[in-house]
Amino acid sequence: MIGKGIVFRDSASRMAVITGVVMELGSPVIRQVRAYSRTNGALLESTYSNKDGKYKLYLPYDSSYTLVAVDSRKTFNAVIQDNVVPK
Repeated sequence: MIGKGIVFRDSASRMAVITGVVMELGSPVIRQVRAYSRTNGALLESTYSNKDGKYKLYLPYDSSYTLVAVDSRKTFNAVIQDNVVPK
């Protein structure tokens, strides 16, 4: 699961900053987290969560996003958080 994160706009850099935690059965895990544009489906950014499950993405300022956390071991389905909008 992609835990509740923080999404905000950094007006100085004109970037949206998205942070969160990836959990699996209640424990933090290292997983790839991808961000896609809701407008056209383009992959905007990809990163890995750290051992504490925490991740941070820097994305274009004026968009909404779909986040996908992927289990490379294929034990669990991907987890999706849709319509993520910076405030």
